[in-house]
Amino acid sequence: MKKFIVAIVLLSGLTIFAQKEPFKIEYDYARFALDDSSGYLELYYSFYEPDFEVTGKNSDKEIKGSLSVLIKNASTEEILVNKEYQFTSGLHDSNGVEGKSLIGNLGFQLPFGKYNFTLIGRDVTVSGRADTIYFPLDMNITTKERFTLSDIQLASSIYSSEKTNSVFYKNSYEVVPNPSMIFGGSYPLIYFYTEIYNLTKSVQSELLMVEHNLYNSKNNLVYKKKKFVSRKNNNIVEAGGINISKMPTDAYTLNIQVTDTLMKYSAITSKKVYVINPNIIDTTATLTSEGEMLSSEFLSMGEEELNEAFEMARYVATGKETDQWGKFKDADGKRQFLYNFWKGRNLIPGVSQVSASKEYYEKARYANEKFGNIHRKGWKTDRGRVYMLYGEPSEIDRFPNQVDVKPYEIWYYNSIEGGVQFIFADLTGFSDYMLIHSTMRGELRDDNWQRRIRTN
Repeated sequence: MKKFIVAIVLLSGLTIFAQKEPFKIEYDYARFALDDSSGYLELYYSFYEPDFEVTGKNSDKEIKGSLSVLIKNASTEEILVNKEYQFTSGLHDSNGVEGKSLIGNLGFQLPFGKYNFTLIGRDVTVSGRADTIYFPLDMNITTKERFTLSDIQLASSIYSSEKTNSVFYKNSYEVVPNPSMIFGGSYPLIYFYTEIYNLTKSVQSELLMVEHNLYNSKNNLVYKKKKFVSRKNNNIVEAGGINISKMPTDAYTLNIQVTDTLMKYSAITSKKVYVINPNIIDTTATLTSEGEMLSSEFLSMGEEELNEAFEMARYVATGKETDQWGKFKDADGKRQFLYNFWKGRNLIPGVSQVSASKEYYEKARYANEKFGNIHRKGWKTDRGRVYMLYGEPSEIDRFPNQVDVKPYEIWYYNSIEGGVQFIFADLTGFSDYMLIHSTMRGELRDDNWQRRIRTN
């Protein structure tokens, strides 16, 4: 792996399946071998252009953002990295925002050990518009004894290149990451990149067997490729692509396995990948009674009801799914899309898509009953959206008749991110409570929200 400590580039030519609201970062990472005491981490991320406030006029339109990276040793709390990367991207289309994504790549050399990461992405033009992500990482790429593999990097494209100065260049390839890990539609190929180490140590076979296996969510093998590679080089690259244009919407697992057939020893690396193909029907699936219930739910709907069902689902839909929905002009296509939309989801771990969709739409009906007003249905209100996304609050403080203050409510969710708040206020006097502040990552934040509810 090429050594460089930090590198960053931003592209505006790749559409990633992201949603406009709330402000979000898509991220992924891959760990590679470096030396006997440290590894090399590549961090991939993307921002969705329409999430940003556009500044300037005509040909001078642009968006401005930043990404902060904090890396701490999990045991000692020592800070290894604490940096902010700022960027500006010009917009050249007539509408100001093209609906594309800004793709970035950062690299860090880290000693073997366990770390805690904090990523904060910001729209620097709008105060409080940010997303914060926390995740742990175990940096341990062992290469001393037998052969092993790096993590799999998922990519939107891989091609041979001599552009050694490109941030995406490594080992004669340019590998453009796909931090969303979502494929389908205009991205019909799952591109992948991994590295295989120590092929000359404790290996008896002159040729090693390399397998690419793709499993669906039911652990059924849906793609398999096998080849043999020479072990004359100690380290080699394994890169390729899998055509998933005819595969149904589902969560898949990609396995890359290397085997010494004489020693009967194998090393394997795996990666979760998501496919969204709403037009592809899974002909191998046998509908359970729950699946028939789901189909019947949408089959009984007229086109107006189908449209509203998707409008409700926009809160959990990706930008790509929203674009795909707009292409359907008939009710049959919309019914199939909604079925696949919920089939490809696990909103509640361990719960079928039927139960998840049923609970989601029940929340929408509850929102209509409790939060609707003369202007909007309840599911269209801020309180309705928050309720549908996060469920019943742990506690609600209501202040309907305070002196010199407009009516407002504070919703507490004690089990989310260690405890978060949502503050809604009736700024117009028509019982239309708007979200004015939240401590939830990705939601609107305004630490001076009290000034907005003063009446004098």
